Amino acid sequence: MHTLPKELLFNIRNSFGKVFLCIICLSEKKRVFLPPNCNIFFHSMKIKFYFLIATLAILQSCKKNPASHPDSSLRENGEEIYTEALTIAVDTTAATFENLPILDTHYKKGIQSETYTYYIQNGGKTRWLYKDIPSRLFKEYLSVLDSVANDGLVPETYRRTALKKAVDSSYAHQLSDDYKASLDKEITASFLLFTKHLTSGRFTRIAYGKHTWRKPKYDAQKNINLLLHIGDKTSLAGIITPLFPHNKQYEQMKALYKQLKQQVVDTFITVDFPAKDFVYGYTAPIVVQLRNSLKQKGFEAAPEIEAQMVDSTLIRTVQRFQKSNGLTADGLLGKQTLYFLNMNKTRERDLLQLNMERMRVFNNDLGEHYALVNIPDFKLSLFHKDSLQFQTRVVVGRTETSTPIFTDTIRYVEFRPTWSVPQSIIKKEMLPQIISQADPEKYQKRGYTMYEKGKKVDPTTIDWTDPSVHKRGFHFVEAPSANNSLGLVKFILTNDMSIYLHDTPSKYFFQRDDRALSHGCVRVQNPNELAYHLLKNEATETPWTLEKVNEAMNGKRSQYRIALKTKYKINILYYTAFIDENGELTLKNDIYDLDNEQLKEIKRFES
Repeated sequence: MHTLPKELLFNIRNSFGKVFLCIICLSEKKRVFLPPNCNIFFHSMKIKFYFLIATLAILQSCKKNPASHPDSSLRENGEEIYTEALTIAVDTTAATFENLPILDTHYKKGIQSETYTYYIQNGGKTRWLYKDIPSRLFKEYLSVLDSVANDGLVPETYRRTALKKAVDSSYAHQLSDDYKASLDKEITASFLLFTKHLTSGRFTRIAYGKHTWRKPKYDAQKNINLLLHIGDKTSLAGIITPLFPHNKQYEQMKALYKQLKQQVVDTFITVDFPAKDFVYGYTAPIVVQLRNSLKQKGFEAAPEIEAQMVDSTLIRTVQRFQKSNGLTADGLLGKQTLYFLNMNKTRERDLLQLNMERMRVFNNDLGEHYALVNIPDFKLSLFHKDSLQFQTRVVVGRTETSTPIFTDTIRYVEFRPTWSVPQSIIKKEMLPQIISQADPEKYQKRGYTMYEKGKKVDPTTIDWTDPSVHKRGFHFVEAPSANNSLGLVKFILTNDMSIYLHDTPSKYFFQRDDRALSHGCVRVQNPNELAYHLLKNEATETPWTLEKVNEAMNGKRSQYRIALKTKYKINILYYTAFIDENGELTLKNDIYDLDNEQLKEIKRFES
């Protein structure tokens, strides 16, 4: 049997019902359409002969002048060339993109602009819909949207049902190509919003009060490229999947979120106990309710004498409960203690949804070496190829001087550093203390040198009673010592917020459960071990050992700086719900009160 391995001829019916004969050179992906009714000439042998000669010439031309197409490598059979031939021209007039229905009003203009740019860059043709059928990609997109509900996303945010209904209707009622082209724009806008939400999140603000949320910079062209690089045979799921975090932590959170979503009734007992009444000897029926609530959480407090009385066992049980949730174990029923005590499954589900969103926002490539600081957990973890190498406690910023949430790189380690005091601390704390205490030498006694316009200044020569003294540009620099505010080593990052990691002379802070105590920088409990892990792989004449690090910290050389050749990315994050090493859900105190505000932002899509 003879076959045509490289050439294919087939008929295509256009929108006017006319039949065209299409000659395809499959090896070169080139097609030529011959005039309608050309077959009537085949009755003439002479015409047949000329037609054969012309056909051979066309096929030879295919080989000599191969056509190029951005997706040519993806179209390998007649069926896909057929669908490519039936793409619809899209009106790329800018005004036609201004009324695209986009449910996220915060991103609306940006997505309209991206949609316009996409069609300009793809040659003004449809991507999802063809003249006679919707593409396979559209059907796969619907499946992708259906699958993300367990990630805490809402398919209807991207108009899943409305688009499916409109597309089905357009083909069932043979609506115009212009309508389908317009509908194709809506699908593209939906897709670009979806991928933007995956990579940039649904949070609309970069700050919540005094709390900075500096998420990775969004790249609009990169988002558009996701769609530009999709061919007829591309797996859409294969394009979308890398946008999600791929780690055990995220998968466990997703599985638990799915489980909690399926839980219909929440029968949890809540208690509203006045804090002032929770003292030894207080007796009331609400004390029994408190005991039952603690028992639900796994903290049973058997009554010593009377179940309705607050006794020492109940107070100690409250302390154990507080400690397990990262709270100060003071045995008082304060706001945060009651918050965790009344935590029900619905709230746990919402917190999982919120913290999966936070994980997606900071789902950046950290490379082989990276560090993570989880602010509510007060811990720093160092990883190599996703394997935990080192972990230590940290102190983070107070509520009024909070540590920003952001991604950065550790540039260098500096032993025995000086501390140039930020102007915010000088103006808000140091100068007012000098004036109120009438002690010009207050900071000089503690190892600080004062400068003005780059020159050293004797603080006793300043008239501190002069009201204009606050306007003068004083600078304070603390000399290296074990009592230096930065301790004996600091770890410098690249940001413009003066945020970095450092040692501290105030070691007792690390014994506290609530360690939101700094001016914004991250204080490290075991800075010598952190320095060792950062430096041990650096190429030096004598390798960095823990002993060598300790010598550098306690030696005579000041401001001893070592630039890191091994780049360590660092994510300073804010996770109030995560799965611990035992596979259990862990909830942390929302120290910056971000949870409720950010939950409102993502819940607005569920109404």
